[in-house]
Amino acid sequence: MELRPWQEAPERDGVLLMAPHELSAGRRAEVLRSARWSWVHLTSAGADFIDLAEWPADTLLTRSWRCYAAPLAEYALHAVLTHEWRRGTPWQERDTRSAPAPDAPPVPAGASTGGGTGLWGAEVTVAGWGAVGRRLATVLDALGARVTVLRRSPEPGSPFHQTSDLGRALDADHLVVALPLTAGTRHLFDRAALGRARPGLHLVNVSRAAIVDQDALTELCAAGRLFATLDVTDPEPLPTGHPLRSLPTVRLSPHVAWRSRDSDAAFADDFATIWAALAAADSSAAPDPSATADSSADPHSSHAPGISDVSAPGVPVPAVSALGAPAPAVPAPSAPTPDARALDAVIPGLVPPTTGRRARAAVRALLTPGRS
Repeated sequence: MELRPWQEAPERDGVLLMAPHELSAGRRAEVLRSARWSWVHLTSAGADFIDLAEWPADTLLTRSWRCYAAPLAEYALHAVLTHEWRRGTPWQERDTRSAPAPDAPPVPAGASTGGGTGLWGAEVTVAGWGAVGRRLATVLDALGARVTVLRRSPEPGSPFHQTSDLGRALDADHLVVALPLTAGTRHLFDRAALGRARPGLHLVNVSRAAIVDQDALTELCAAGRLFATLDVTDPEPLPTGHPLRSLPTVRLSPHVAWRSRDSDAAFADDFATIWAALAAADSSAAPDPSATADSSADPHSSHAPGISDVSAPGVPVPAVSALGAPAPAVPAPSAPTPDARALDAVIPGLVPPTTGRRARAAVRALLTPGRS
């Protein structure tokens, strides 16, 4: 694979790898207008900064829909556990207890555990059922939490309680927001909804700040009604002196929940998987699947700047333009079995309206021999 700066891309049929959070809105628009791209792959999981209504139907738009699920779920778990044990940990640097009397039990009744309660029996709502939501719900369930999933449409056979009722979702000990930002989710948790939340609810947001009414959340946290752990705010970073910075009921992190040992190059796996699956599905001439991306798909974004050499066996290799330096090498994916299931597996990575037949047409044009 040939990697070039985007300024050196061909005028037509290039592939653009873009880290949208490293660019201003104006710069993103300039890059997208600089060539007639056949395929734009976002290093982020969210596509909320793209105007889909104006997106050309013959340009494939994909996102890194699954590669940040593990670190985001870990961050959310850490946030929930930190809140549960906020009054003190169960361990000490050294044992300061007095030696017991000869007939005393080893652990007296009512001995303190540090003031924490843990996750066993806690009620946790996971808002969103993309890769992050699925992984987090599984981990929380394994630790004994009672998990409720907030979804637009319930999934038959799910092992978790599901609801589309916002009031039910907010009647919990913890709410983890892992939804994409869309017209339907913007201010989903507005002032009225937050005002009906269970007193003491701990809200964790690893998605987009605009899904929550930040002013209302600030007021409720200031009043001691709610708690919050926020990896995202509006704006980022918050102005000096913003009340969220100093409230004892709020913990902030600077949009780093996606970070892990491998996160700088993690999106390359999603890019290569989509590439191989689209090529295989196209070559099979299978019927077009009708599935589209779940509205609760993984929301978070990375700041990863580049791409490594990735290719699928037997698949022509186009020139790729990227922003930033190449990332560390990533193993090439295996070629999937050429049938419709290859495309089904990556449907969440295809951003509407470039799903299904349009996506296959775009990749067919991209892989035509002689094109770069």
